[in-house]
Amino acid sequence: MAWWLELWRLSRRRLADEQAYYAFQVHQAHRVLDRLERLGCPLRGRRVLDLGCGVGGYSAALAQRGARVVALDLHATAWLRGIAEAVQADALRLPLRSDSVEAVFCASLIEHVPDPLALLREIQRVVRPDGWIYLSFPPFYSPVGGHQFAPFHYLGERLAVSILRRRRWWGSSTWVPRRFQTAPASFAEAFGDYGLYPLTIRRARRLIQEAGLEVSWQGTRFLPLDLSRLPLLGELLTWHVEFVLRPRSERGLR
Repeated sequence: MAWWLELWRLSRRRLADEQAYYAFQVHQAHRVLDRLERLGCPLRGRRVLDLGCGVGGYSAALAQRGARVVALDLHATAWLRGIAEAVQADALRLPLRSDSVEAVFCASLIEHVPDPLALLREIQRVVRPDGWIYLSFPPFYSPVGGHQFAPFHYLGERLAVSILRRRRWWGSSTWVPRRFQTAPASFAEAFGDYGLYPLTIRRARRLIQEAGLEVSWQGTRFLPLDLSRLPLLGELLTWHVEFVLRPRSERGLR
């Protein structure tokens, strides 16, 4: 209960400033990492790529667990000094050698790239054959899947965008980078230089297989009841789906 109360407190303050959002990420990350370690995903001593690291809260938690973190984002962040090897790059064109990391942590990124299959193929390329991948995102048809457009994303893109622009709900915080504080004309322009691209659980599983990866575990973040595997209904009731992926076994025979 204490953990949930702290999560609620941090979530209410997360947009106050960048440090508040960083603390919110760190708190969430440790619960996610607890589960990953229980599922047999080692962290200590492993070279872990935090893909789309944002303000760096997940990178910090990974480092606290003993991982050697490579924190990659399209934009640099000030919170990574001394925590991780920071790389500013496009997640669809990773400047890393093949088989160069032992794990990939990719939270809430895949729904923001125009080509999720390219992202998954890059992940498959850089992770070692015996490595693991954590992938998570809010399914588009869940109540929070529309991000700042929610709940109006259920009405379609044109109406959702129109409502957001009319009510000026695209951001007014002084700490949020200017690229996020835009009046979008479409879902694809939701965050300025990267967007929101509707992604379902069903499509994600198909892309995972197409990229040469396999699902070794699937669940719902922080909740013991997992509805994510239910056809159609799971898309609506899963607020944040999580996957643990592995390279397909035949890859090791190359």
